[in-house]
Amino acid sequence: MAVANCPSCGAAIEFAVGSSIVVVCDYCRSVVARTDRALEDLGKIAAIVDTGSPLQRNLPGKYRGVGFRLTGRTQMRHSMGGVWDEWYAAFDDGRWGWIAEAQGRYYVTFKTAATDVPPLAVIEIGGTYRDMVIDEIGKATLVSGEGEIPWRVEPGSEFDYADLSGTGERFATIDYSEDSPLLFHGEQTTLAALGINTGLEPGRRGARITTEKLSCSNCGGPLNLVAPDATERVVCPNCGGIHDVADSGLRYLNALAKKGPQPLIPLGSKGTVDGEEWIVAGFMQRFVTFDRKYYWTEYLLFNAKAKSFGWLVDSDQHWSIARAIPSADVSDPLRNDAASSVTYKGKKFKVFQDAKATVSHVVGEFYWRVEVGETSRAVDFIAPPEGITKEIAGSKNSREVNYTLARYLPVADVEKAFGVKSLPRPSAVGMIQPFVGHNIGGLWASLLIALFVIAFLLAVTRSRTEVLRESLDLTGESSWGEPVTTTNAAQPTRVFFTKPFNLTGKNLRVEAYSPVTNSWVYVAGDIVNEKSGLLEGFDLPVEFYEGYDGGEHWSEGSRTRTVFLSALPAGSYAMRLEAQWPAGNPPSVMVRVTEGVFRWSHFILAFLLITVPAILLGLRRFTFEASRWSESMYTQMGTLRSATEGGDDDDE
Repeated sequence: MAVANCPSCGAAIEFAVGSSIVVVCDYCRSVVARTDRALEDLGKIAAIVDTGSPLQRNLPGKYRGVGFRLTGRTQMRHSMGGVWDEWYAAFDDGRWGWIAEAQGRYYVTFKTAATDVPPLAVIEIGGTYRDMVIDEIGKATLVSGEGEIPWRVEPGSEFDYADLSGTGERFATIDYSEDSPLLFHGEQTTLAALGINTGLEPGRRGARITTEKLSCSNCGGPLNLVAPDATERVVCPNCGGIHDVADSGLRYLNALAKKGPQPLIPLGSKGTVDGEEWIVAGFMQRFVTFDRKYYWTEYLLFNAKAKSFGWLVDSDQHWSIARAIPSADVSDPLRNDAASSVTYKGKKFKVFQDAKATVSHVVGEFYWRVEVGETSRAVDFIAPPEGITKEIAGSKNSREVNYTLARYLPVADVEKAFGVKSLPRPSAVGMIQPFVGHNIGGLWASLLIALFVIAFLLAVTRSRTEVLRESLDLTGESSWGEPVTTTNAAQPTRVFFTKPFNLTGKNLRVEAYSPVTNSWVYVAGDIVNEKSGLLEGFDLPVEFYEGYDGGEHWSEGSRTRTVFLSALPAGSYAMRLEAQWPAGNPPSVMVRVTEGVFRWSHFILAFLLITVPAILLGLRRFTFEASRWSESMYTQMGTLRSATEGGDDDDE
């Protein structure tokens, strides 16, 4: 430990870590650097902005089995106004670690040797370095600091950087503050994974601003902040006065006339969605322009426990809840443009809309310095009931791409979640509105497979028994009794009675066979219960014709005819058979009765019962999807519609 005196005020300062470069004097806020010869005063730095961080100097932790201690931090300001903390951890193995904290998320990185880091001039948003995606290119300004820091801190200095993300929560930053870019590689993590015990209850953080006495600098109205430690800009709900939250206070910018849409869900409302409690912190209206302006509204939600944000979106009375997702988890072939589709967690999302979104109205509090007129390119991809929006924002000092996953919420669910009533109902199909019964195709396929399996099992396992086989001699007597004969010169007829046979109450198949050629025989019959007289009739017309036409053989008809009968009550039965044939030589006829057969007609009927509703529902879905995609600037194949085809925006 090296102890010295501050060159500016003379107060004692300590270099507790041998590899630290500077110490910020706790008394006069001077940044003191140690060199080979002496201490150097780099100038004074602003006081720390209280971001409500649960971390503090000298707090110990353990990461992947190696202990560390937090020695100090710097505060960086984003070009869009946000402030984040970078904590410095001295590890027991001699390494320095960087722990960045922003919007309730933590990132741990280590300086990594790399000779292939691309220069700032050649990188672009959506590009890749190694196997990571470049999410943001920005400029940061050092605004404050405290404690021991392992790099030369110069108050007010600016530097360019690029943030990258990879699968599995991986994270990296390229620092362009030096001639040779520096690479810091690590991952998104949690306080638990860092082995840090802050002594606070989970989710509790110190408030950056005392909310009890805040009031609008323009109209004096109350400003009740729901996320004081994460808010960067507040718009007064009473007069539209805009305030920046800076240096533990409010800085009034200007006032907007209180006009435009009012929130259907009041600011400060609490609601529970998917088991998480949200508070409505801010409200904005945005629009895109095609043949005219198309508007939708977005509610900024704040999760006080997790210190995270989400969005509740209302587009044409269709609601959805949206949250940011890591860009590296999205397979997008055109990061800087609109691909025909992207994939997220194995699910394909089709492109639906691509337009410039503009903020037209804002009220409440936000974690960035939002303002009317702010624009970004928004590309929507859909896979109802979910959708992904890619927003590409660019400015001179900052460029970034963000992906947000939205899930459709029925109006009734929104009312229940946030305790509101009588929200307007939609009249048209929404961009990610799911079709009721959208899984009918899979259900129909499953039922059809089950039907085939059942039919096959019945066909091969059902016991079949031949209960009667009778040969009819139309020239003489039958085997079982004297036939009754009716003489008709044109169409002779003969009636037969069979011997009795027993039935056990199963389905019946009756077959007739006759070796006719270019002729016919007609057999009509009745199965009669000998005890009750119950009668079941049937007809078996047999005909077969063949010949030659131009040397080609042809035939029609069949020498066999079959009829299926429903099960008859168990008992003793006999058959009355009446045969008729054209004048001439009478043919022979064989009649057979089999019990316990499988009736394919039942299968066909069941097939129709499951298929017809599926077809009708399929037609409904086709109409539903046609209505949805009529509002898109793309076809379902991902091709851009012609200007004459139109297509509204339905951003959700």
